[in-house]
Amino acid sequence: MMKVESGKRDTPKHLLTQEQEAVLDLYLQKLDGFYEDLKASDAVQVEIETQHLKKILSK
Repeated sequence: MMKVESGKRDTPKHLLTQEQEAVLDLYLQKLDGFYEDLKASDAVQVEIETQHLKKILSK
């Protein structure tokens, strides 16, 4: 077992390999894209519901 002095730890400079970092970056980009698409579809749904309610109320 390696003894760790209080306050000092041997930590690696890189937790992930370059390939893992690249995959993680692509994954995060995909998640961002899905989130943006979700926000856009939510805005469209709200607009549809608003127009529908306006139509009902104007009768």
